[in-house]
Amino acid sequence: MIIKKKFNNNVLMTTDKEGNEIVLIGNGLAFNSRPGELVDEEKIEKIFRMESTKNADSFADFLINISKSQLELIEKIIEYGEEKLEIQLNKYLYLSLNDHIENALERHKAQMDLTNPLLWEIKKIYPKEFEIAAHALELIEEKEGISLLEDEAGFIALHFVNAQQKQEKMHQTMQIPKIVKDILSIVEYHFSIELSKDSLSYERFLVHLKFFAHRAVTHADFPNSNISMLKQLAATLPKTYACVEKINQYMQENHGIEISDDEKFYLMVHLQRVTEN
Repeated sequence: MIIKKKFNNNVLMTTDKEGNEIVLIGNGLAFNSRPGELVDEEKIEKIFRMESTKNADSFADFLINISKSQLELIEKIIEYGEEKLEIQLNKYLYLSLNDHIENALERHKAQMDLTNPLLWEIKKIYPKEFEIAAHALELIEEKEGISLLEDEAGFIALHFVNAQQKQEKMHQTMQIPKIVKDILSIVEYHFSIELSKDSLSYERFLVHLKFFAHRAVTHADFPNSNISMLKQLAATLPKTYACVEKINQYMQENHGIEISDDEKFYLMVHLQRVTEN
């Protein structure tokens, strides 16, 4: 491997056999070396494969400034997450997750812990990511001796959700559980009921709402399969249709999205099932 860029005596950038950029870290790895020279591979301690040159520069800067013990903590959390999700996550997660944990610890020390109003929704919509985040709190307590509130696990979970998305940004990721929570509130208020949260139909409704909200925040096209049964279903289930129209009004006023007839149809089907329980 040839040194492409040197960041300091311990961090450099090179390319692998396929020509992909990688950032290497090792004690004295780049000491007394210059771009164009061979990498001393015996000194390599860690290898990070990058998604882009821009990410490589940011990530290298992050490696230069983070302590070894803190990097090990972030690595443990992310490696556990990748194992649970069975995917390789974007390296930008190292930066965002580290910033969040540092801020959370500072807030806790100042007795300014944040309450997460979407904690329940995050738990239900993203169970795997929340499990990863809960494990992260255990690792943080083990390292720092500080027990962060479960609310922080909700925030950390969203970092893992966002790291899996190619186009979705963090502020969009945070909108999804809010949309789901608001729609559930509309449904319960409209039908004057408390939904049975342990039913299979409720679980299916949550899954549908998650993808519904994802399409909304990313401005993706709504499904269009030329369903012509909406009017017939609306005539049969006027109260359910009226609830869908309330949801449509909420989406227009808060997110600038008008729900298609096809999406209304699917919402009605799920609503009928979940309210029957």
